[in-house]
Amino acid sequence: MKRLFLILAAVLGFSFLASSQCGEDLMKKALAAMGSNQYIKDFDMKVAGGAADGVTFTVVLNSQTKYQINVANSESNGENIKIQILDNAGSLIGTNANGGKVFTGFQFKCTKTGAYKLKVTTENASEACARAVLSLVEQF
Repeated sequence: MKRLFLILAAVLGFSFLASSQCGEDLMKKALAAMGSNQYIKDFDMKVAGGAADGVTFTVVLNSQTKYQINVANSESNGENIKIQILDNAGSLIGTNANGGKVFTGFQFKCTKTGAYKLKVTTENASEACARAVLSLVEQF
């Protein structure tokens, strides 16, 4: 009975550690990086290993508005998560990857109100998790 209890406690402990790596601590980091911008939405981003297409979220954005996305990557990630904002035609509006580097935040201007895709990937389709915050910087 003791052995069963110890095994169960170990499994639950490891489960807690695995889930907390992509949890509230990362969310707090992403919110802190947002600064004084207006919070809009947050994303819990988990990319499964081998998922070359990554994960896609849909977000509605307003025209004549500058937005910012801040990303907090888990320390257990083999590489940082890449984010792309794409319009309905698949054109790139903004990304946190530039010149071979992956940044923890970026700003972009939306010129047309509508639904946009937030595409989350890793370079080598490796497993990764992160939290991101979308915020409003200014309206024109």
